[in-house]
Amino acid sequence: MNSQLMKQNGQFGSWLLGSWLFLFPLLTALGQPLNTVAQRVSRDDIPTRPATFRWVAPAALISVGLALSPDYPNSHFDRFYIRREVQDNIHFRTQADDYLQYGPVIAWAGLSLAGVKGRSKPLDRALLGLLAYGISTGVVLGLKHTTHELRPDGSNYLSFPSGHTANAFTGARLLDREFGGVSPWIPIGGYAMATSTGIFRVTNDKHWVSDVLVGAGIGLLSTEVAYRVYPWLKKALTRRESTHNSSFWLLKED
Repeated sequence: MNSQLMKQNGQFGSWLLGSWLFLFPLLTALGQPLNTVAQRVSRDDIPTRPATFRWVAPAALISVGLALSPDYPNSHFDRFYIRREVQDNIHFRTQADDYLQYGPVIAWAGLSLAGVKGRSKPLDRALLGLLAYGISTGVVLGLKHTTHELRPDGSNYLSFPSGHTANAFTGARLLDREFGGVSPWIPIGGYAMATSTGIFRVTNDKHWVSDVLVGAGIGLLSTEVAYRVYPWLKKALTRRESTHNSSFWLLKED
């Protein structure tokens, strides 16, 4: 009876936590009149993070994660000490991480659909998101199928890096990049969801800490690379389309 009650409480807690973290960034922005926000904020007014911060954070996460990976002596700290402490002292299992990983990108899409003005135009924003997730997914899947790292619970050899965490931090950085100037609570909510996703992957015994740190770094880095590469891709495609149209009209005139 007690175990059943604990299970029900755990499920309710997971649902409550997931619902709150999903809605948190949206409620923060939508609590203000959207037309007021759209009028007050222009793309040029939205402050940007210093370039050093945008690149140093993911580099630091990936470096620390790699230092804790099996190929380094520090892996003993991750594989035995951290896991033992977590599993012995935190008796908590939840499926919230399966949903929280999509929380930031849902908030990003929801704010866009609600008409909140971000840094990029709607079409560019959508293409940036596709590019960021394409880079992140490609890197994560490539590493999973080349490293063959065993999960802590022994379920399979797809532990490194954490795909859930990479997804969450990709969305969180997209949310920060586009809407961080509208309200500081929007990126805070996004990063809270992403961090919670990584923590739950460890407490659920699905990932080592090194998997989560590298996954977070990959997510952040993928978004930064997308923002750096996209203008070049857009310019190249526009130039190619312009050349194609010019050739078409020349042939037609001939």
